[in-house]
Amino acid sequence: MVRLYSIPSRTSTGIVFRTEELSEENLVPYVMYDTSTGIVGASDYIAWRPKTYRTSTGDTQLTFAINNSNLYPGYTTAVANYNVIDPRLLYIMTYDEYMLLKNLLIRIDMVRRRYPNPGTVINDTDGIGDGGAVSFAGGWEKKFSVEELISFIEGSLVEVNIHPPATWFYWRYLSEDEDKQTNPYMARNRIPYKLSDLIVQGAMIRALISWGILEVDVNFSTSDSGLSLTYDRVGHVSGWTDKLLAEFKAQKDFIKYDCVNSYGVAVGTLPFSSMGIFDAVANMASQSGVLGMSTLLSGISSGNMPL
Repeated sequence: MVRLYSIPSRTSTGIVFRTEELSEENLVPYVMYDTSTGIVGASDYIAWRPKTYRTSTGDTQLTFAINNSNLYPGYTTAVANYNVIDPRLLYIMTYDEYMLLKNLLIRIDMVRRRYPNPGTVINDTDGIGDGGAVSFAGGWEKKFSVEELISFIEGSLVEVNIHPPATWFYWRYLSEDEDKQTNPYMARNRIPYKLSDLIVQGAMIRALISWGILEVDVNFSTSDSGLSLTYDRVGHVSGWTDKLLAEFKAQKDFIKYDCVNSYGVAVGTLPFSSMGIFDAVANMASQSGVLGMSTLLSGISSGNMPL
């Protein structure tokens, strides 16, 4: 997610961004607006798909703009006035982050989407409002903000990366041509598609744990004249967390196993050809009868270890 950016221009028809985090032209960032505390009656999570460009030759900052021409998907209801959008609720992310966020929202926000409760709308004829309408929100609020969900997704990716064998997968902004790739298994991004569902699972677990901690703080029991009332949803949340966590652990082992070196090492291949047979043999030595998972090379370079 882009964190260092400025907004040099904001009008009723669009918003312009400038950043040094993106270094190339024709990159495609995805911008999402968290409508949870935003415009009443607006589309559920508004998104744009702009393209970066330079305002002058040699400019170190890239520019991109959101407006009704690059709303994503294209059939999204047009924004009437961009001046009412709160810049603090705009989040700039990669395609991977955007798709993972959408998949996470489908799972976490399912009840609110299925059973919308818009609440009460009172217009100014009732003595409230100023030539418009006042909306009193209903009972189906969004459970998490976009910022919180992105934090859960990033934490899940870090957890997957540090699970042995360690990997270095991270987000990458795609060029306009790469972004049009329709086969996710062939896409040249930095996150293999096989990890997508695993990252969503980890993000869901983090979200449920956070929700459970919140519920611990608000649960209570009361008794009056023999009538007992207990408000406790921690057990239900914890039950779901435990089920998902067991599946997540098994999936991590299964998927990360595909990242290990399963081909072995032989004379004429690395590390024999570059570091000599002595270092290669030392690298394959076992410790206490168990094959060492970290290199034992005497040099500064590490070699491949057969499993």
